[in-house]
Amino acid sequence: MFVEPYDGGSHRAFRQGLERHSGHRIQSLTLPARFWKWRMRGAAVWFADQINARADSEFDLLFVSGFVNVADLRGLLDPPLDRVAMLLYLHENQLTYPLSPDEEFDFHFGFTNIISALAADRTVFNSDFQRDLFLAELPSYCGRMPEAVPRELPRRLAERSEVLGVGLERDPLPGDHFPQYRGGACEPDIGPAWPRGERPLLLWNHRWEFDKRPAEFTSAIEALLDRGLDFDVALLGESRNNDERFAELRKRLGERCVAYGWLAERSEYDALLARADIVVSCADQEYFGISVAEAVHAGAYPVFPRRQVYPSLYGSRCKGRHLYDTPEQLVELLTDLITGDGCGHICSLDRDVDEFSWARLAPRYDELIDRVAAGGRRTGSGKGSP
Repeated sequence: MFVEPYDGGSHRAFRQGLERHSGHRIQSLTLPARFWKWRMRGAAVWFADQINARADSEFDLLFVSGFVNVADLRGLLDPPLDRVAMLLYLHENQLTYPLSPDEEFDFHFGFTNIISALAADRTVFNSDFQRDLFLAELPSYCGRMPEAVPRELPRRLAERSEVLGVGLERDPLPGDHFPQYRGGACEPDIGPAWPRGERPLLLWNHRWEFDKRPAEFTSAIEALLDRGLDFDVALLGESRNNDERFAELRKRLGERCVAYGWLAERSEYDALLARADIVVSCADQEYFGISVAEAVHAGAYPVFPRRQVYPSLYGSRCKGRHLYDTPEQLVELLTDLITGDGCGHICSLDRDVDEFSWARLAPRYDELIDRVAAGGRRTGSGKGSP
């Protein structure tokens, strides 16, 4: 059974992808993606009541999102449900997630992640980057406690954790797909035309919230416009009550803004991915980056900050110019991409992220589910579904 108290965005995409592609029969209990703080504090009670009311249903494992307090959930389940194996999946964690300008630090939320990881039979992170950050932050985070500080948490949680990425809702690349020249003009028989259309198309496909730094992207695009460069832009993603975030930029771009906001139809989104020449991230929080991975898989040239997960996922595999450290470097890199072929190179990144397509990744999740269910706390064999 899949338990998700924040069923929206990447959380929802992940759940639905696993349901579609897993070889197991997966039931889901969900709540809408709002009031995240209340979800972390109280969702376990609501879900425990729902699960207890379904005591006649048989399932072998609870697949639980990071917005659930696993210890509370386990303690509130009636026997023998409290012995069912629990797998905790962390899309993000509150120890290292950047604080919104409108929020104050609350120790409770990060400690909920810690308690959940201790109570779960297995904790899965979506990247080595996030796992390493989480484990490294534990001593400092728990050092805020005045006494009775838990001992050896990094070691204990490292032994109970592993990494498995987020699935991409894209068809896997054919077996004969080979690295191609991208980022600039090349010989016709080496790679695709650059740009794909009449003008380079720059893609933003992230949430319009503070941690994705939309203001930094806006400043970069305005700098490119000030230089008189010719390009198009697609401003995609969920606004999350930030509808005016790109309003002025959209007005300045005019007809060069070829798409704006959330695209309801997946086919429309995939069509834009297939047109995009450059996908840009300015994120101040990225533990995996599903939107960038989807665009890279579709053949877009990625440009992203060195400060986040990207070097660990892409940097060691591609030696081209993809990473930047400052806003000024972002503008210069985009300028080079738009005006010439100074960034072009043979790029294998689409092949590298192909391992995250659900068709390739789902069997690994099924193996994980089987393993955790078989080694979980419940005695006896189960006959149901996750």
